[in-house]
Amino acid sequence: MSTHRSRAVLALILTMVIWGTSAVFMRTTALALSPENALALRYVILVLLVAPGLSLAGGWRIAPQHRARLAVTAIGMFGSSWFTIQGFARVAAGLGTVVSMVEPIIIALAAWAVLREPLSPRIWLGLAVSLAGAAILFWPDITASTASPVDPLGLVFLLAAPTCWAIFTIAGKPLLSHYSGIVVTGWSMLLSAPLILALAAGSHADLLTTTPARTWAELFYLAACNSLLGAVLWNYGTRHLPAAAVGSSLYLLPVIAVVAGHLILDEPFTFWLLTGGGVMLAGVALAQSGTAEH
Repeated sequence: MSTHRSRAVLALILTMVIWGTSAVFMRTTALALSPENALALRYVILVLLVAPGLSLAGGWRIAPQHRARLAVTAIGMFGSSWFTIQGFARVAAGLGTVVSMVEPIIIALAAWAVLREPLSPRIWLGLAVSLAGAAILFWPDITASTASPVDPLGLVFLLAAPTCWAIFTIAGKPLLSHYSGIVVTGWSMLLSAPLILALAAGSHADLLTTTPARTWAELFYLAACNSLLGAVLWNYGTRHLPAAAVGSSLYLLPVIAVVAGHLILDEPFTFWLLTGGGVMLAGVALAQSGTAEH
C-alpha cells in the first residue's frame, strides 16, 4: 500500500512538472509558428497517437444515443485547446497559468447554472477572494503604471478556455458511466481535430516541411507528455490517493509554470504576480473546499 502511495505522489509531482512546463512550450510554439498552426501540428501528432489507443481500448463503438453528447464534449475540447493556445500566445506562461487556475470555480458555477448543483457559501467566498487576488495581480495594468501592459484579449482567451473545459467536463460526466475516460477524451480530440486542422494558416504540406526540428520536439512534448502521459499519471495518482491530496497537488502547477517561464523565457518575478497569484490560489482553494459541503 505504501509503495502505491509513494508512486502515486511521484506520479502527481511529475504530472505537475509536465503540465507546468507545457505552458512555456505552448507559448514558444505559438510564437514560432502562430497559434493556429502550432495547435494544428500538435493535433496531427495527437491523432496519430490517439487512434491506435482507441483501437487497443476497444473504444470505436459509440451508442447512437450518446453521439450528440459526445459532439458537445468535442466542442468543449476544441474551445479549451483553441483558447488556451491563443491565450498563451499573448500572455506570459507563468501569468497565464495563474489565471487559468480559476478553472474549478468556473466549473462549479457552470454546474450550478446547467446542472443545478448547489453552491456552498465557501464557493462564493472563494470567488470573491479570487477576484480580489486578480485585482492585485493586475493592479499595474488597472492603474496604467506598467510599461508592458498585459494583453486583455489574451486574458479573455485564458478565461474562455476553462469555460470550454467546463462544457467538456459537464457534458462528458454522464458518458463516463458507459465509457472509459480514455474513450471520451480520445473521441473528443478526434472529433475536434478536423476543425483545428481546417483553421491552420497556409499550406499543410509547407507547414509540415518548414517547421524547425526544435519546434517539432516541443509539439511532440505537448502531445505525448502533456496530453497523454500527463493524463495517465494523473489517473494513477487519483486512483491511489485521497481526493484532497490530489486536489492540493494542483497548486504546484502555477509555481512550476512561473519558475519555468523565468528559466526558459526570462519572464520576471514581480511583487504583483507573487502576491496576487497567491491570493487568487487561496480563493480557489477555499472554493474547492466548499464543494465537499453539499
